Amino acid sequence: MEDEPMSRDEPYVKDAYINFPTGTLSFTQIQQIFSTMPFEIDLIDATDHFAWFSNNPKREHERHVDQLGQTLAQFHPAKVLPIVQGIIQSFRDGTRDVVSAPMVKNGHPVFTQYYAVRDTDGTYLGTMEFTGNVEQIIRFFENGAFDAMSSASQSGADATTSASTTATPTKAQAPSTQDATTGASETEAAPATPKAEPQSNDTSADATTGASEA
Repeated sequence: MEDEPMSRDEPYVKDAYINFPTGTLSFTQIQQIFSTMPFEIDLIDATDHFAWFSNNPKREHERHVDQLGQTLAQFHPAKVLPIVQGIIQSFRDGTRDVVSAPMVKNGHPVFTQYYAVRDTDGTYLGTMEFTGNVEQIIRFFENGAFDAMSSASQSGADATTSASTTATPTKAQAPSTQDATTGASETEAAPATPKAEPQSNDTSADATTGASEA
């Protein structure tokens, strides 16, 4: 089978399959899974170059193929570059595994998490940025949908039916419009020194919101 030229719509190799420990997917299925999921993913490789992004139709962070291969300095504004470098260095040296950053972007609440990507031996492979619009999740929470589904599942009722009959959610109250990272980067010359102990379950807000703003 010959490789065909890469296009913007399909993987480079067609009709090929990858056997994962949990199942088999074709390259086309993998491409479409990334394009369909309601969250976007970016990857900075182990050499600190922008390597890949998921081609979601409505991204929070706009990305272009001509940015692929750019360095951190090329890809991030100077005011947040030290923070990004600090996060990645903490992933590289193993002091942290994840950093969380709630923000308001494009007029709605967005949640971004940065993850250290490692192989099975713990070798650092890069940093993954995982971003999603959480406005609908907040609305469901504020209107008791999670409580309704929990009660329904305990009583044996149809949880999805119970949830769908709740009142129409009102517009969620967005968090403060101040960008946590932008504010921090304007007052700090460099990121804070990472904590000595790994924080694999770090869910606290981190002053990294503007880290992905290009």
